[in-house]
Amino acid sequence: MNISLIEKFIEKITHGKKEQCDRFYEIFSARGFLLELDRSSGIVRLTDDSHREDGEFLEVLQHSDYKKMYNKPHQDAIDEHGNEDRNQHQHVYFDFIDIQLFDIHNNQYLNEIFTHEIPVDLFRLNWERDWYGKYDQFKTCEQLPAIRVYDLEPFIARLVKAISSLGISTWSSCEGHWGEPAYIVFDGKYHRLWFQTVFHKFIQKNLNLSCAWDWLGWDERCSINSPGKDQLELYLEIQDVAKFIYDHRIFLRNIKKEACSLLTDKHKNMNPKELLNTFEGYFEKSI
Repeated sequence: MNISLIEKFIEKITHGKKEQCDRFYEIFSARGFLLELDRSSGIVRLTDDSHREDGEFLEVLQHSDYKKMYNKPHQDAIDEHGNEDRNQHQHVYFDFIDIQLFDIHNNQYLNEIFTHEIPVDLFRLNWERDWYGKYDQFKTCEQLPAIRVYDLEPFIARLVKAISSLGISTWSSCEGHWGEPAYIVFDGKYHRLWFQTVFHKFIQKNLNLSCAWDWLGWDERCSINSPGKDQLELYLEIQDVAKFIYDHRIFLRNIKKEACSLLTDKHKNMNPKELLNTFEGYFEKSI
């Protein structure tokens, strides 16, 4: 990862943020953590949408050598137990994060926490994930189990978490390296076509986008690329889209719920083009 790129990225996302709590909130939201900020008190905490292990990982990120300290196996698999018993073993960061412990004005430290390439290993997939790509699951599951920040590359993490908050299942997504596009891989055609619908009918109409969001035929993948191969432009746009999705997650969840209530067995084997047209019609009807 280009160090100067990370420094420019941090400068952009924290521009005008003079308070320590605001700067912390912007940096670690960009890193993929789902945070709440009470500006009246300056208290920052993890939201209830977070994975139960996100507090543990965030605490380790106080240290620039966190990769040596925290070396768990990464997972592409759905963690069905991701938030079980969290109230009994809830990390303190779900109530209060001591932001003074994070050296967020140190460029060397920030460069390190935004440099973390996750290896892709298809053999980590499990039967739960296979089920998450099925038609019946797509219709009935309104909210997915939480995803660990630890399992996501830094510059794509926030987008993956935001998309998951809509009940759309993804796996093995990549932030892009050495000028290559970033991409999101979806669990089957239903999740991919629903996100494509959300993108065309809501995101694209409300945000001024510069990057190319390509759907690569009917593959279960969305590729995101800056036309000028400008990685800074790419990562900033990913942030904007992720924030916009998460800010509207309840609205978008309700639209998916309403649209799924209209689906019948005849939609199960529709070809992708027909199903996309159906989804777009249901989305427009719902809003």
